[in-house]
Amino acid sequence: MKKLNIIYLSMLVFIASLAFANTANETAANSDISWTTIDNSIAQNKANNKKFILVELYTDWCGWCKKMDESTFEDESIIELMNNNFTSVKFNAENQSPISFNGKSYSFAKTGARGANQLALDLGSVGGKLGYPTIVILDANGNKLQAFPGFKDAETMATILKYYESGSYKSMDFQQFQSGQ
Repeated sequence: MKKLNIIYLSMLVFIASLAFANTANETAANSDISWTTIDNSIAQNKANNKKFILVELYTDWCGWCKKMDESTFEDESIIELMNNNFTSVKFNAENQSPISFNGKSYSFAKTGARGANQLALDLGSVGGKLGYPTIVILDANGNKLQAFPGFKDAETMATILKYYESGSYKSMDFQQFQSGQ
């Protein structure tokens, strides 16, 4: 009887250890991007000694924004690149609350059919137009380096992240970097 109890207890310990190992692996695989708010981004960026701030401009109704969330931002290599090298911000461009960023206050502007926060307009406009999603790269002090409008798959997003992380943005434009990849 004691042998049966020992065997039973050993089996329980073995099964529990397997379950724990699988949970730990799933947690590591399902880790998320460490998103922050736009108003905390510069302070957090300096505290974490990162070189860049990545801002994703999105809206609640944007289907391509949701697709990026479900695919691009779930890719393990993208999560790793963003968490290691960028302070990442999700910013709803249609946020109607005033936003403080880099010593300035930004309010909602009634433009077009829906309107947008003036900060989103300032950061994300390319050729006078703001589309969703738009990825904006800022330097460590919150100055805009470049905006990339439209959906980005994981491969394109990785190229954008590596362009800045490698310092290549200092010596060539993005198209040159992209064609060399």
